[in-house]
Amino acid sequence: MRSLPLSQFILGIFSLLILITSIQQYGGIGSYGAGYMPTILSAFLLLFTVLDAVIHLRQRPEKLRLTGGEIRALLLVIVALGLFTVLISYLGFLICATGLLFGLMTLRNPQKILMNLVFSVLSSGIIYYVFGHILMVALPEGFWS
Repeated sequence: MRSLPLSQFILGIFSLLILITSIQQYGGIGSYGAGYMPTILSAFLLLFTVLDAVIHLRQRPEKLRLTGGEIRALLLVIVALGLFTVLISYLGFLICATGLLFGLMTLRNPQKILMNLVFSVLSSGIIYYVFGHILMVALPEGFWS
């Protein structure tokens, strides 16, 4: 898939949603806690995404035309991320991360199903170990708890 200027829009919406959520639910940067770093990082991501979109629009003289395959791939990514956020509290991080990684890797390389499955299981296991055990971040366990 080619690089789409639509990606700046999607990243901007994502960072704006994280910024609003971290300010409303966690108090933003008013006090050091759960919302401190997400607020700062999402604000920087939003700022740099807007700057990147402005630069990209000034440098691109031709209009963008999306193919049907690209639209289906974008919709699949949006649905996969939505399912990940909805199901993570029920199924847990390991299962959801493995499914998300496997789905996105299979979208990119559909011929190597076994390699995609092995890599997604290993990647989600390593991410879970690093964040859950080394950095002590409480990741959702789902029905495992």
